[in-house]
Amino acid sequence: MDLVRDGIVLAYDDAGSGYPPLVLVHGPASSRRFWCQQVPRFSSAHRVVAVDLRGHGESGAPSERYTVRLFAEDLASTCTQLGIESPVVIGHSLGGLLALDFASAFPGQVGAAVLIDSPLLPGGDRAEVVRDLVAGLRGRDPDSALRAYFAGLFSDTYDDAATRSWILDQIVLTEPHVTSSLWEESLVSWDDEAALRECRVPLLYIDAGTPNADLARALELCPGLIIARTIGSGHFSPLVVPEQVNAVLERFLRLPLGV
Repeated sequence: MDLVRDGIVLAYDDAGSGYPPLVLVHGPASSRRFWCQQVPRFSSAHRVVAVDLRGHGESGAPSERYTVRLFAEDLASTCTQLGIESPVVIGHSLGGLLALDFASAFPGQVGAAVLIDSPLLPGGDRAEVVRDLVAGLRGRDPDSALRAYFAGLFSDTYDDAATRSWILDQIVLTEPHVTSSLWEESLVSWDDEAALRECRVPLLYIDAGTPNADLARALELCPGLIIARTIGSGHFSPLVVPEQVNAVLERFLRLPLGV
């Protein structure tokens, strides 16, 4: 299924019924197919909408700046058009930042937000790594640059070869003008500190043990932040250890979220 915002087609799947509704937001160079282990599980008790972000999957991919706020505005429009009220917005990787920005920028429209191994307040050489990736995506062989970057997100110990192969085949389906822009914008136009300070809804971070987030600092900025952790997964925990991720999500949905 699809809808249109400002002339851009935004694709989605809509399954199940029940409250609160869930909106699933994939990561960069991914698609709604990455939630294949969550949609069947949660659509038995909830309305579950899994989106293809603009530039990804079956959604339109115009030449423009792909900012966190633009994606969040798409999510807000999607919820309005589909009549989704106070959803729990669950995002993996970049999708978690969009969930946080949606919740912070559109108060009253989001019931709760979940970030799964998202790059939140990352330190170290993150900025340099992203700049190198953007340069590669704008170079002669963007597919190789993207595959090399994603290869570093897997767990050598636990991630199975079939899952790795599927992910690496999927990521190169996203156009380089999209991926290069969204990573560049994640450095220059995204303020995670401000989003955390402004967030007024229940917030869950599911850590995969990667160096993606400064969770101690995040707790200082958002004292109500709930932190859980999966084991043995690498970055793609919703695909690799769905039983762990789903169990945490189910427990979170049982809490008095105010939705």
